[in-house]
Amino acid sequence: MTFKPYENMTKETLEREYSPSSCVDDIMVHIQDYRDLSRAAHLKLSSQCQKDIKYGPAPREYMDIFMPKGNGPFAVHVFIHGGYWQELSKAESAFAAPNFVDHNIIFIALDYTLAPQASLFEIVSQVRSAALWIFNNIAEYGGDKDNITLSGSSAGAHLVAEILSMDWASHGYDHCPIKGGCEVSGIYDLRPLTQTYINDPLRMTMSDAEGLSPMFHIPEKSGPKKSCPVIFSVGGNETNEFKRQTKDYMTAWQKAGHKASYVDMPAFNHFDIILELGNKNSPLFKEILSQTL
Repeated sequence: MTFKPYENMTKETLEREYSPSSCVDDIMVHIQDYRDLSRAAHLKLSSQCQKDIKYGPAPREYMDIFMPKGNGPFAVHVFIHGGYWQELSKAESAFAAPNFVDHNIIFIALDYTLAPQASLFEIVSQVRSAALWIFNNIAEYGGDKDNITLSGSSAGAHLVAEILSMDWASHGYDHCPIKGGCEVSGIYDLRPLTQTYINDPLRMTMSDAEGLSPMFHIPEKSGPKKSCPVIFSVGGNETNEFKRQTKDYMTAWQKAGHKASYVDMPAFNHFDIILELGNKNSPLFKEILSQTL
């Protein structure tokens, strides 16, 4: 495997590079924004939301589905939250729902079990099950199963990548049926995390990290493993490693024969960048909107 910059980093440097909060004054300001905006979205769309829809047996295998008025069928957008697979929930993930609903798109805020209650292998399995559930059931909520897009922030971006790389053929699909993905500020090679405090609740071995890294199982460009176009983005105020990870994975995605686009967001950090999904004038939201057309 090619030498990576992190391999010569001290533990202190590595932990700083993989700590998004090292680039902001107070992470809780942004977490509070997630909570406040999501609470406001639930209040605004209370009559257009089906809460706590179960997609699997585990306690946190739920989703909230926000629906436009009318009969549809509507395009569907699924958002997967970040938090290093250890924090946050769908309760802080509804901030963009009003913007999508205003554009006649169903918005789904997805939940999953957090580490250490679940291993990262189990978390990946859960979100893949959620994607299959959505394909099989979204028509009951007015959704168009042929027009489903995904987005994720940080750990959520990793989980989007893991959904796109799943074995769709084993579930009866001749290729990945998702129309498009958006991966924001993600980690796609998990090996450096094994040397940091981030791995304490994850308990990944190096072998686990390789098996869970989208970088090492990019879908093929044709046949049953053919995948969809992906939008990539990372904030200008993020660490060098988050920027490198995005660049390296996007390059590998394109090299494998898949379509990719990059949205430059120089004025944003790891936490406020994803709030732009709620801004109808944001280039990030506009790029996602173009995937549904």
